[in-house]
Amino acid sequence: MSSGREERVAKRYARALFEVTTPADFDTVETQLSQLAQAWKVSSDFRDSLSNPRVSEDARCSVVNAIAESLGGWKTEPLQRTVIALASLRRGAVLPALAATYSLYVSEYKKSLLLEVTFPEPVSEAVTTDLQKKLSSSLGGEVKITVKTDPSLIGGVTIRLGDTLLDRSVAGTLQRLAGQLVR
Repeated sequence: MSSGREERVAKRYARALFEVTTPADFDTVETQLSQLAQAWKVSSDFRDSLSNPRVSEDARCSVVNAIAESLGGWKTEPLQRTVIALASLRRGAVLPALAATYSLYVSEYKKSLLLEVTFPEPVSEAVTTDLQKKLSSSLGGEVKITVKTDPSLIGGVTIRLGDTLLDRSVAGTLQRLAGQLVR
């Protein structure tokens, strides 16, 4: 497999793994992927067993599972499924690029997220600080928030991250209900 193709495959699998991994598990998955990539680099037996067409799919999966067990077992199910899928397809050579690409996604994610939070009325600094701490812990990274007020929300809150909007306002709920009634 060419290096360019490995990079494309690694990027696809890394993105999929990143999207199904919870932020609390990012570091754990990143560490285990790095360990698997290192095992790939240093063990010719590991490389041979995953790339040799004469080795059955079951045997390739058993080898990957045995290596994961030697590293303390699989840390998450999505990681296990991803690596087993690569082993089944004889794409073990992708492991180092997968680990590097996944690490890039995690690094990008961990850069502080800038969220825009809109309340229907001004809130105290204590409420803002508490919300920021809760969002940071639930999202698994540093969160910076910009607070806005919009009386038309009536109650509740909206949170915006780039193009994504989480609308938990009374006005938003009423609009959704009105839309359902029209259908």
